Amino acid sequence: MSVTSTISRKTGLTNERLLFLDSLRAIAIIMVVGVHTGSYCIPLSENQQAIISFIVHTVSVPVFFLVDGFLFARSSTYSSHHNYFNNVKKSTNRLLLPWLIFTFTYTITRYGLELNGLTKETLIVGHSFQEVLISAYGSVYSGQMYFLASLFLIRLCSPIFRRFVLLESFTIMVALFALYFSIYKVGISYISPYLIIEGGQEPVLHALWGIQFYLVGIILYKSSVIIDLKKLCIPSLLLFMAVLLLRNELWDIGPVLTQYSYLIALFLLFMIIGDRMSFLNIIGKNTMGIYLLHAPVILKVVSLASNKIISIPILSFTVILIGTLIISLLIVIFTRTIPYGGVLFGEGAKKLTILQR
Repeated sequence: MSVTSTISRKTGLTNERLLFLDSLRAIAIIMVVGVHTGSYCIPLSENQQAIISFIVHTVSVPVFFLVDGFLFARSSTYSSHHNYFNNVKKSTNRLLLPWLIFTFTYTITRYGLELNGLTKETLIVGHSFQEVLISAYGSVYSGQMYFLASLFLIRLCSPIFRRFVLLESFTIMVALFALYFSIYKVGISYISPYLIIEGGQEPVLHALWGIQFYLVGIILYKSSVIIDLKKLCIPSLLLFMAVLLLRNELWDIGPVLTQYSYLIALFLLFMIIGDRMSFLNIIGKNTMGIYLLHAPVILKVVSLASNKIISIPILSFTVILIGTLIISLLIVIFTRTIPYGGVLFGEGAKKLTILQR
């Protein structure tokens, strides 16, 4: 029996759109908006801040890296031919073009606000053109933009990851993942001082960080050859709860185990749920647009309006998060109805491929 047929038989995965991934990405984008909302709402109490930060910050971005790795493994399994340059072209349209468009837009917007004295600090006015370019590249003016460049850099390495996908030995795959994780943990401290951008997010550093989750996505897909992943959902949830309770006693590996157990448990939970939370699919299918639009302008406008009438911190956080999410979603849906409006969100003139790539 072929690998493809084995995977299909055990997981029910075909080359049709996986709706559970839309629901999972919907949760992830809500988390991302939640991460940024913390800087715009009325200051939360220390306990509230700690709880919310853990819930929304721990796996929000890793989910997107994991899903992309999962889908890459899926497409590599179903396709015997890998057209590298065609994939680079698609990724350029999907990731690099929106990154350039929105980075430029947010930079110009920031410049206009600074010229009119509408910002507390000047990050562009009074700075050299080179400094502005570096800051724009590092997402200083729009904190979420780095992810698109980071994922694009990962996709540039697709021939390497394809070799990883096609490995016959699951043990070797896990060993290579462990090797990369170890090298990253040791080497990142030597690399960071040369690349870090003050007040920003350097794409190369985050690509190196994101690869570990990308590889987990590949391993999860290949794991389905061995076992029905749905059977691991309850054990993974129990493991996550155990790690969460004992994380302070797990020394330096506590945060890592917590993040990975949280990430995998969330993935498997949504695999079990499937398309039962169909209302999330609308958000899930528009995550790119929401990601690009929600910060900083929409968040700022919603927070200014909300904080004038709300004085309770947790209510302020909730209203700003939901308001920003809804407004961003509505703008995305409207923009996509305009001819070529989807280009802004990396969709191009044609629909996305059936494999969601």
